[in-house]
Amino acid sequence: MKETLFKKTYNFLKKYYLYIIAILFIVLVCINFFVYYKYIYLLTDVEMGIINDEVKIDQETLQNVLDNIILRENNLDRVRTNKYFDPFN
Repeated sequence: MKETLFKKTYNFLKKYYLYIIAILFIVLVCINFFVYYKYIYLLTDVEMGIINDEVKIDQETLQNVLDNIILRENNLDRVRTNKYFDPFN
């Protein structure tokens, strides 16, 4: 049973291998076309514009962020300067 199945498969592939290769080639070309269209053609078709909007910064929020950064730096400096007990000596 298995031998006849393998033989039938081999004979089918031997007879139609060029058609199978052609179909695979056409499918791959179609996939390449869609990838090219999506990632290259559409991107070159769009005009790139520069947006010059003014950025508005809330001074209170900015001051809170800067205070938070200063607080973290002070904590880090405090931790770096402390002498900790070395349990391995």
